[in-house]
Amino acid sequence: MRKSAWSVAVLLILTAAIGLWLYPNSNRLMSPPFSNEKSLTYLSKVTTDADGNVALIGDSRQEIVLVDSQGTLSSRYSQQASDGRRHDFNDAVAAPDGVIYALDTVLDNYGLYVQEERIVRFEPGSSAGTVLYSLKGDGTDKRVGQIKGLQAEGPSIYFYTIKDSTIQQHALSVEGGEAKQSFAFDVPDNRFLSEIVGYEPGLIYYATKRGAIFRVAEDGSSEMAYPLQGMERTRTNFPEALQLHSDGRLYFIDRLLNAVTSLKAADSTDLRIELAESSLQAKAPDAENLEMTDMMVDPAGMLHVALDDRVLNWDQGHKTATVYKSVDYDREFVWQGWLVWLAAAVLLVSVITMLRLVYVNLLNRRISLFVKQIVTLVPILTISMLLLCNFVYNSFSSRMEDEMQRQLSLLARNGQNIINGDQLNKLSSPNDYRNEDYMAIYRKMNFLFESEDAANRKGLYSTLYKYENGGLFIMMDDDDGVNMYKPFPLSDENQKVLEQGEVITGKWEDATGKWLYGIGPIYDSSGKIVGIYETGRDLNVLYESNKTIYSSIVLNIAIISLILIALIAAATYFMLSSLRKLRRSVMDMANGNWNVEVNLKSRDEVGDLGEQFNLMARHIRNYIKDITSFSEASHRFVPQQFFKYLGKKGILDIHLGDQVQQNMTVMVANIRAFEQLSKQLSPKQNFDFMNNFLKRFSPFVRKEEGLISKYLGAGFMALFPTHADDALRAAVSIRRELTAYNEHLAGTGFKPVDLGMAIHKGPLMLGIVGEEQRMEGNVISDDVNMTTVLEKVSETMGAPILATRTFFEQLRSPERFRHRSLGRIRIEGKDEPIELIDVYEGDSETIRQLKDRTKTMFERGILLCQEGRFFDARETFVEVIRQNRADKAARLYFYLCDEYYQKGSAEGWNGTLAV
Repeated sequence: MRKSAWSVAVLLILTAAIGLWLYPNSNRLMSPPFSNEKSLTYLSKVTTDADGNVALIGDSRQEIVLVDSQGTLSSRYSQQASDGRRHDFNDAVAAPDGVIYALDTVLDNYGLYVQEERIVRFEPGSSAGTVLYSLKGDGTDKRVGQIKGLQAEGPSIYFYTIKDSTIQQHALSVEGGEAKQSFAFDVPDNRFLSEIVGYEPGLIYYATKRGAIFRVAEDGSSEMAYPLQGMERTRTNFPEALQLHSDGRLYFIDRLLNAVTSLKAADSTDLRIELAESSLQAKAPDAENLEMTDMMVDPAGMLHVALDDRVLNWDQGHKTATVYKSVDYDREFVWQGWLVWLAAAVLLVSVITMLRLVYVNLLNRRISLFVKQIVTLVPILTISMLLLCNFVYNSFSSRMEDEMQRQLSLLARNGQNIINGDQLNKLSSPNDYRNEDYMAIYRKMNFLFESEDAANRKGLYSTLYKYENGGLFIMMDDDDGVNMYKPFPLSDENQKVLEQGEVITGKWEDATGKWLYGIGPIYDSSGKIVGIYETGRDLNVLYESNKTIYSSIVLNIAIISLILIALIAAATYFMLSSLRKLRRSVMDMANGNWNVEVNLKSRDEVGDLGEQFNLMARHIRNYIKDITSFSEASHRFVPQQFFKYLGKKGILDIHLGDQVQQNMTVMVANIRAFEQLSKQLSPKQNFDFMNNFLKRFSPFVRKEEGLISKYLGAGFMALFPTHADDALRAAVSIRRELTAYNEHLAGTGFKPVDLGMAIHKGPLMLGIVGEEQRMEGNVISDDVNMTTVLEKVSETMGAPILATRTFFEQLRSPERFRHRSLGRIRIEGKDEPIELIDVYEGDSETIRQLKDRTKTMFERGILLCQEGRFFDARETFVEVIRQNRADKAARLYFYLCDEYYQKGSAEGWNGTLAV
């Protein structure tokens, strides 16, 4: 588990690191990694720098791309607004050092009214821009604000702002700071600024909404530069996209002709068409729309023309052109795309692996079933709720669009009742901009939307088209950047409105954005369709609004989910209460409480399981009772310690031939002269006598951690596996208990009995002997046999407890037991003599005192005997016998010494006593 925890921690750090790096580059995931080119879509602006690099505003004013002379994308800057408002790039200029200066127009939440204009600097290789200047909007401008004519020259950025009829020029350092007013002038009466170019007084030109171009003199006065008398120009020719070139010519797009036109800036002579629409048709035959959205003549004289979905780059003579419908990503950008996708894949694998580790380890751990269920159910519920959120949102969004289309259809149909078609017919040229008829129509168009709060329009826009000479022209638009009498292409939807008077709704996208619209016919007093009224709403803003709604849905669903999780957790906890009771009962039983029973009130599968558990518990109790009885019975036949020494749990594990070698103390105890006693008793009395005898003395063996290996008829053999002192303490206790036992026998009419005991320690084999149908535990060892022989010798030596020197030397506290050495004794069947010890600690007080008094003499006599000084030894034993007439060992040594003194010792005698 510890290893898994470290793995999860490492994966968590890796996931966080990859996520932090991936977040600002997540837009690269919108296109496949193998894509090495970017399509140009919905272009609205083209500009160049001194090196011939082309900067384009595209994607409906949402991005700026910088393309080098080889058609390779070198930089890309996208709107990354996080304030919930729509941001548009309305202008951009490219500096020689590769820096892009852009005009970022911030609209309201509905994408209509300008709230702020910002001049932003984008450094090469950087995705985030630096705001150099900001101008707050007054809430009246629509889609295009007050800043005009953005230009970058040397260390300064020049731009113009409009205040009433005064045009103010400002100079701003490329590093930012305060914008200083450097020049100002007034426009003529009833003239309204459309766009402006140039920054040096005398070389400043501006176009007005009424289709004229004016030159600004050094003193600030304005004179008309276009159109002049004698120029070939219809009433609807309109100049746009002004550019003052270093060759002294003023270039612009003639919107009616859809042609690039130029004239000498100084005197307005030499008016000529630089590029006609026919040239566009020849170079872009597959283009759906040949309308020029912008144009630029670079310092080298190349003409760059932007259409909706491509850029045409004409050479200096405007004869040949290269066409960019898409631009190639540079190698670094492609590799970065692969890296982003690889990072996303690693992130996905890391998250899956981390979740697997968490869930596998968590669910495999011994934790509450309640926790496991919550851990399992919460993700399922969360995913389900997210899917529900998306379903609700998609349904709501679709209904919102349907409802919006119905509203737009009603508004578009209502346009014929609001707009006077006869007044529309009176508008015949851009020169009618803001005249009496224009303003009357304008006021009626805005009647549906105007209120005390302009934001109540909620982004609804309106556009009025005039149908004239088989063409459609924009007359009024809620985009201040759109000029009057701008040609508008006829579409199938427009044709249906003009020919059949239908009201149509739909969606469309162009260089200015994405729109949901409704269009309806405008009639004059004769019932003739003279125009089209359009109303609509910015889809991007609708999507942003829907995101807010989606956030609200997610929040509400999240609250509902939390409540559901709490309810499910409570219900689960309650439903698992029966299972917890059952679990506690099972654990109690596992801990040895066999009397446990569970009381479940639930009438379900768990209740059935509880009943079966109680039944099982009763069966187990009965079975354990039987097993316990059997085990206790088996212990009475085979001691439990015997199984332990063999490494077995119980009698069921015992097999024939199981054996183990141990170094143990062996004690053999036997009733002396039991044969004579048993002859006086009936068989039943014999059994009763022996059972009573063993019942009385066996506990002393168990008390000292010994075990009775076998019963010997008139006695038993016991084993002591741990300390030698245990055996001797048990023997002394038995000897002392024998006195009380003999008193008991005297009271029942039996004669007193004596008990002989021998103790020795040595290696022995414990094992199972017999055959498959009859087995028993046994102890096999020469030392065991010798102990049995020594028990018989104990009576001859007059020692109630006879121990070997080998055993006695292994005592931890031999001084606690009164004893004396009996010398080396040669036992029949043994080649080597054995030194024996007479332990008389358990004898009566009288005997203990006699042996204490004669101990020194007795042991001195043994030494004299072993040295061959039989006379001195004999005299010593005589003295011992005189003081203790019952000392059998002294008598044996006396007879031995007397015989050897009289006759001499036998050949090969080694100082031992033969018994």
